[in-house]
Amino acid sequence: MSELTGKFIVFEGLDGCGKSTQLENLRKRLNTLCRPAGNRKVFVTREPSDSVPGLICRGISKKTIFVQHETETLLFAADRYEHVKSEVLPQLRAGNHVLCDRFYLSNFAYQSSDTDFNTILQYNLASMEIMVPDVTIFINVTPEECERRRSIERATEEKYENVERAKEIYERYMQAIEFLKDRNKVLLNVNGMGDSDQIFEDLWIELNQKVFTKEDYK
Repeated sequence: MSELTGKFIVFEGLDGCGKSTQLENLRKRLNTLCRPAGNRKVFVTREPSDSVPGLICRGISKKTIFVQHETETLLFAADRYEHVKSEVLPQLRAGNHVLCDRFYLSNFAYQSSDTDFNTILQYNLASMEIMVPDVTIFINVTPEECERRRSIERATEEKYENVERAKEIYERYMQAIEFLKDRNKVLLNVNGMGDSDQIFEDLWIELNQKVFTKEDYK
Protein backbone atom coordinates (compact mmCIF):
# COMPACT_ATOMS: atom_id res chain seq x y z
CA MET A 1 0.00 0.00 0.00
CA SER A 2 2.88 2.43 0.60
CA GLU A 3 3.58 2.85 -3.13
CA LEU A 4 0.06 4.11 -3.88
CA THR A 5 0.51 7.85 -4.28
CA GLY A 6 -2.72 8.91 -6.02
CA LYS A 7 -6.09 9.22 -4.30
CA PHE A 8 -8.87 6.71 -4.99
CA ILE A 9 -12.22 8.51 -4.84
CA VAL A 10 -15.55 6.70 -5.25
CA PHE A 11 -18.97 8.20 -5.92
CA GLU A 12 -22.06 6.26 -4.83
CA GLY A 13 -25.82 6.78 -4.81
CA LEU A 14 -29.10 5.88 -6.43
CA ASP A 15 -29.50 6.15 -10.19
CA GLY A 16 -30.43 9.77 -10.86
CA CYS A 17 -28.84 11.20 -7.70
CA GLY A 18 -26.34 13.34 -9.63
CA LYS A 19 -23.17 11.44 -8.74
CA SER A 20 -21.91 11.51 -12.34
CA THR A 21 -22.30 15.29 -12.38
CA GLN A 22 -20.34 15.68 -9.14
CA LEU A 23 -17.67 13.27 -10.36
CA GLU A 24 -17.24 15.37 -13.50
CA ASN A 25 -17.06 18.55 -11.41
CA LEU A 26 -14.28 17.01 -9.33
CA ARG A 27 -12.45 15.81 -12.45
CA LYS A 28 -12.42 19.34 -13.84
CA ARG A 29 -11.28 20.89 -10.56
CA LEU A 30 -8.46 18.39 -10.07
CA ASN A 31 -7.33 18.69 -13.68
CA THR A 32 -7.09 22.45 -13.26
CA LEU A 33 -5.02 22.13 -10.11
CA CYS A 34 -2.82 19.19 -11.12
CA ARG A 35 -2.07 20.01 -14.76
CA PRO A 36 0.35 22.94 -14.17
CA ALA A 37 2.70 20.68 -12.22
CA GLY A 38 2.48 18.01 -14.90
CA ASN A 39 3.10 15.04 -12.60
CA ARG A 40 -0.44 13.91 -11.76
CA LYS A 41 -3.35 13.08 -14.00
CA VAL A 42 -6.99 12.29 -13.25
CA PHE A 43 -8.29 8.91 -14.39
CA VAL A 44 -12.06 8.38 -14.54
CA THR A 45 -13.57 4.90 -14.44
CA ARG A 46 -16.76 3.11 -13.42
CA GLU A 47 -18.32 -0.15 -12.37
CA PRO A 48 -19.35 -2.36 -13.97
CA SER A 49 -16.01 -1.94 -15.72
CA ASP A 50 -14.87 -2.97 -19.20
CA SER A 51 -13.60 -6.34 -17.92
CA VAL A 52 -15.21 -9.58 -19.12
CA PRO A 53 -17.29 -10.01 -15.92
CA GLY A 54 -18.06 -6.29 -16.04
CA LEU A 55 -19.54 -6.53 -19.52
CA ILE A 56 -21.71 -9.41 -18.34
CA CYS A 57 -22.84 -7.30 -15.36
CA ARG A 58 -23.90 -4.53 -17.71
CA GLY A 59 -25.99 -7.02 -19.63
CA ILE A 60 -27.61 -8.13 -16.38
CA SER A 61 -28.46 -4.53 -15.47
CA LYS A 62 -29.97 -3.92 -18.90
CA LYS A 63 -31.95 -7.19 -18.74
CA THR A 64 -30.23 -8.65 -21.79
CA ILE A 65 -28.48 -11.34 -19.73
CA PHE A 66 -30.19 -13.46 -17.06
CA VAL A 67 -28.38 -15.45 -14.37
CA GLN A 68 -29.09 -16.77 -10.89
CA HIS A 69 -29.00 -14.07 -8.21
CA GLU A 70 -25.99 -15.63 -6.49
CA THR A 71 -24.16 -15.69 -9.81
CA GLU A 72 -24.98 -12.01 -10.32
CA THR A 73 -23.54 -11.10 -6.93
CA LEU A 74 -20.37 -13.08 -7.62
CA LEU A 75 -19.95 -11.51 -11.06
CA PHE A 76 -20.09 -7.97 -9.65
CA ALA A 77 -17.44 -8.91 -7.07
CA ALA A 78 -15.31 -10.59 -9.76
CA ASP A 79 -15.51 -7.48 -11.93
CA ARG A 80 -14.35 -5.41 -8.94
CA TYR A 81 -11.26 -7.55 -8.42
CA GLU A 82 -10.37 -7.41 -12.12
CA HIS A 83 -11.00 -3.67 -12.16
CA VAL A 84 -8.76 -3.01 -9.16
CA LYS A 85 -5.90 -5.13 -10.47
CA SER A 86 -5.97 -4.06 -14.12
CA GLU A 87 -7.03 -0.40 -13.95
CA VAL A 88 -7.18 1.21 -10.52
CA LEU A 89 -3.89 0.03 -9.01
CA PRO A 90 -1.73 0.87 -12.07
CA GLN A 91 -3.14 4.40 -12.16
CA LEU A 92 -2.60 4.99 -8.44
CA ARG A 93 0.93 3.63 -8.63
CA ALA A 94 1.61 6.08 -11.46
CA GLY A 95 0.65 8.87 -9.04
CA ASN A 96 -2.68 9.61 -10.68
CA HIS A 97 -5.96 10.28 -8.91
CA VAL A 98 -8.73 7.78 -9.74
CA LEU A 99 -12.38 8.81 -9.73
CA CYS A 100 -14.78 5.86 -9.85
CA ASP A 101 -18.53 5.81 -10.45
CA ARG A 102 -19.66 3.01 -8.06
CA PHE A 103 -17.59 0.48 -6.12
CA TYR A 104 -18.24 -2.18 -3.49
CA LEU A 105 -20.90 -0.20 -1.60
CA SER A 106 -23.13 -0.65 -4.66
CA ASN A 107 -22.67 -4.42 -4.44
CA PHE A 108 -24.11 -4.37 -0.91
CA ALA A 109 -26.96 -2.03 -1.83
CA TYR A 110 -28.05 -3.59 -5.12
CA GLN A 111 -27.38 -7.31 -4.67
CA SER A 112 -28.38 -7.84 -1.03
CA SER A 113 -32.09 -8.48 -1.52
CA ASP A 114 -31.34 -12.22 -1.71
CA THR A 115 -27.75 -12.34 -0.43
CA ASP A 116 -26.83 -11.29 3.11
CA PHE A 117 -24.19 -8.67 3.84
CA ASN A 118 -21.72 -11.13 5.36
CA THR A 119 -21.76 -13.26 2.22
CA ILE A 120 -21.25 -10.22 -0.01
CA LEU A 121 -18.39 -9.15 2.24
CA GLN A 122 -16.72 -12.53 1.75
CA TYR A 123 -17.07 -12.18 -2.02
CA ASN A 124 -15.43 -8.75 -1.90
CA LEU A 125 -12.60 -9.48 0.52
CA ALA A 126 -10.12 -10.28 -2.25
CA SER A 127 -10.38 -6.75 -3.64
CA MET A 128 -10.92 -5.05 -0.28
CA GLU A 129 -7.73 -6.57 1.10
CA ILE A 130 -5.82 -5.02 -1.79
CA MET A 131 -7.28 -1.57 -1.26
CA VAL A 132 -10.27 0.48 -0.14
CA PRO A 133 -11.15 3.97 -1.41
CA ASP A 134 -9.48 6.95 0.22
CA VAL A 135 -12.96 8.47 0.30
CA THR A 136 -16.43 7.25 -0.63
CA ILE A 137 -18.87 10.03 -1.48
CA PHE A 138 -22.53 9.07 -1.13
CA ILE A 139 -24.79 11.55 -2.93
CA ASN A 140 -27.91 11.41 -0.80
CA VAL A 141 -31.10 12.09 -2.80
CA THR A 142 -34.56 10.69 -2.10
CA PRO A 143 -35.84 7.87 -4.32
CA GLU A 144 -38.77 10.07 -5.38
CA GLU A 145 -36.48 12.87 -6.56
CA CYS A 146 -34.25 10.38 -8.38
CA GLU A 147 -37.29 9.01 -10.21
CA ARG A 148 -38.34 12.54 -11.18
CA ARG A 149 -34.89 13.26 -12.60
CA ARG A 150 -34.74 9.93 -14.46
CA SER A 151 -38.16 10.53 -16.04
CA ILE A 152 -36.78 13.74 -17.52
CA GLU A 153 -33.40 12.41 -18.63
CA ARG A 154 -34.03 8.81 -19.69
CA ALA A 155 -36.63 7.20 -21.92
CA THR A 156 -36.08 3.64 -20.67
CA GLU A 157 -35.43 2.09 -17.27
CA GLU A 158 -32.68 -0.35 -16.42
CA LYS A 159 -33.15 -3.27 -14.06
CA TYR A 160 -32.90 -1.34 -10.80
CA GLU A 161 -34.80 1.80 -11.75
CA ASN A 162 -38.28 2.24 -10.27
CA VAL A 163 -39.24 4.15 -7.18
CA GLU A 164 -40.31 1.20 -5.02
CA ARG A 165 -37.14 -0.71 -5.82
CA ALA A 166 -35.11 2.46 -5.25
CA LYS A 167 -36.59 2.86 -1.77
CA GLU A 168 -35.40 -0.64 -0.88
CA ILE A 169 -31.95 0.06 -2.33
CA TYR A 170 -31.72 3.34 -0.44
CA GLU A 171 -32.42 1.55 2.85
CA ARG A 172 -29.77 -1.05 2.05
CA TYR A 173 -27.31 1.72 1.27
CA MET A 174 -27.90 3.14 4.74
CA GLN A 175 -27.49 -0.32 6.29
CA ALA A 176 -24.36 -1.02 4.25
CA ILE A 177 -22.77 2.27 5.28
CA GLU A 178 -23.26 1.27 8.92
CA PHE A 179 -22.12 -2.31 8.28
CA LEU A 180 -18.89 -1.13 6.60
CA LYS A 181 -18.13 1.82 8.87
CA ASP A 182 -14.98 0.19 10.26
CA ARG A 183 -13.69 -0.67 6.77
CA ASN A 184 -14.16 2.70 5.07
CA LYS A 185 -11.39 5.27 5.37
CA VAL A 186 -13.58 8.35 4.87
CA LEU A 187 -17.25 8.36 3.93
CA LEU A 188 -18.99 11.61 3.09
CA ASN A 189 -22.79 11.56 3.14
CA VAL A 190 -23.59 14.52 0.89
CA ASN A 191 -27.03 16.13 0.64
CA GLY A 192 -27.67 16.09 -3.11
CA MET A 193 -31.07 17.80 -3.11
CA GLY A 194 -29.94 21.39 -3.76
CA ASP A 195 -28.13 23.33 -6.46
CA SER A 196 -25.48 21.11 -8.06
CA ASP A 197 -22.82 23.84 -8.17
CA GLN A 198 -23.25 24.64 -4.48
CA ILE A 199 -23.26 20.93 -3.63
CA PHE A 200 -19.88 20.62 -5.31
CA GLU A 201 -18.37 23.66 -3.60
CA ASP A 202 -19.45 22.33 -0.21
CA LEU A 203 -18.06 18.90 -1.14
CA TRP A 204 -14.78 20.46 -2.25
CA ILE A 205 -14.36 22.10 1.15
CA GLU A 206 -14.93 18.76 2.90
CA LEU A 207 -12.47 16.96 0.63
CA ASN A 208 -9.76 19.48 1.39
CA GLN A 209 -10.45 19.18 5.10
CA LYS A 210 -10.52 15.38 5.24
CA VAL A 211 -8.79 13.89 2.19
CA PHE A 212 -6.53 16.12 0.11
CA THR A 213 -3.28 17.79 1.08
CA LYS A 214 -1.11 20.18 -0.89
CA GLU A 215 0.97 17.20 -2.00
CA ASP A 216 -2.01 15.81 -3.90
CA TYR A 217 -1.92 18.74 -6.35
CA LYS A 218 1.77 18.33 -7.28
